[in-house]
Amino acid sequence: MRLNIWNRTVAFSCIVCGLLSGCAKSPDKELAETKAAIQAAIDAEADKYMAKNFQNVQKGLEAAEAEIAKQKNSFFLSRKYTIATQLLKKTAVLAKDLSIEAPRAKQNMAETVRNNLSLSDELIKITSNNIKKSSAFKNKYLIAALKADLKAAEEATDIAEAALKAGDILTASNNMSRFQELITQITEKISSNSTMVQFDEAEVR
Repeated sequence: MRLNIWNRTVAFSCIVCGLLSGCAKSPDKELAETKAAIQAAIDAEADKYMAKNFQNVQKGLEAAEAEIAKQKNSFFLSRKYTIATQLLKKTAVLAKDLSIEAPRAKQNMAETVRNNLSLSDELIKITSNNIKKSSAFKNKYLIAALKADLKAAEEATDIAEAALKAGDILTASNNMSRFQELITQITEKISSNSTMVQFDEAEVR
C-alpha cells in the first residue's frame, strides 16, 4: 500500500513538473535565431535598399516579442507560445530572404541612378531654355524662383554622382529623386503661368 502511494506521488510530481516546464518554456532559441537573421539582413543593407520589406520584418519581430511578453504575464498553466514561435519562424525566413535579395536591389537602384544621371544634362538644358522663354512673363520673382530651383536640381545631380562613385547608392538615389521633383516643379510653374498669360492676352483682345 505504501509503495502504491509512493508511486502515485512520484507520478503526480512528474506530471506537475512536466506541466510546469512545458508551460514555462518560451521560444528563446527561435527568438535568438530570428534576431540573428535580422542582423544579417541589416549587414546586407536590406534596411536601406528594401526598406518597406525590412519594416515588415521588424513588425514581425515586435509582434512575436509582444506575444511572448503576453504569455509570460499570463497564468503559468495557460501559457502557450505557439503563436509567438510561428511568428518568429516566419520572420526569420523573411529576414533570410532579404539578406539574399538586398544586394540585387542595391544593384538595381544603382543602375537606375546611372540611367537617370545620363539623362539629367539634357533635361537641365531643356529646362533652362524653357526658363529663358518664360522670361516673357515679365515676372522677375517667378524667374528668380525658377532659376533657384534649377540650380538646386543641378546640385542634386552633382551630389548624386559623387555618392554613386563613393558607393552610397541610397544617397545618390534620394538626390536623383530630388532632381526629378525640382524639374517637375519648374515645368509645372512654367506651364501654369503660361496658361495665365494666354488668358490675359485673350481678355485684352
